[in-house]
Amino acid sequence: MKKNLAKIFASASIVVALILIMILIVTAFGGIETKEFESKLVRGLIMTIAIIYMLLACITLTLLFVRNDAVQEITVRKEKGGAVRVSARVVEKLIKNSCGCVEGVKCKKVALLADDFGVRLKLNIKVVDKDVLESETYIRTIIEDAFLKEFGFAFSAIEIRVMELTPKYKPNKEEIDAKVEQELAEIKEQAVEEAQERLDQAQADAEENPTETHDEENNVPEEKPEREEQEEADEE
Repeated sequence: MKKNLAKIFASASIVVALILIMILIVTAFGGIETKEFESKLVRGLIMTIAIIYMLLACITLTLLFVRNDAVQEITVRKEKGGAVRVSARVVEKLIKNSCGCVEGVKCKKVALLADDFGVRLKLNIKVVDKDVLESETYIRTIIEDAFLKEFGFAFSAIEIRVMELTPKYKPNKEEIDAKVEQELAEIKEQAVEEAQERLDQAQADAEENPTETHDEENNVPEEKPEREEQEEADEE
């Protein structure tokens, strides 16, 4: 599909380019006078053709160079005389049937992508009241077994994405409350131990340097009694 679109847009851009080239050639040899290009209608037509050509060229380049890894079919067997291919629709149907065998799992989307190692399968699923890891293991195992036995084919990788989930987990309030109380008790105990360690460290520092504390106390200036200060003020 992509190659066909690229061919169509490339052909259209070539036709438009040829029209522009013919106009330039005719003008160069005097078939069209330059005065005629002063007309707004002629200018509008040429500008329209040029814009169409640019759009077609951009679309063509995008289709040619933008990488699209989507695979529309897989080759399950290839020999000198020919090959056996399975369409993406058949692959999708087999995968959905395989997912239907797993209770609580519904297949939402299937995509086949080409990589350096082969074909990679991307699968979007919905899980209802079932463990996610358990569901993923079941699906991966059953898909690998189905394609190996049906076509003798193995995917290079199987990527499973859970798009919708109805959780199976239901919290036990009593158990959660017990865990919370235990964690709070551990946090408080740790805080008390850290405070006691800081206090012990401060006391140890004070015992190691008693002279500094004594000198600081001796350097404190003596305050005169209020009565002596009052008498000195009266004398003055």
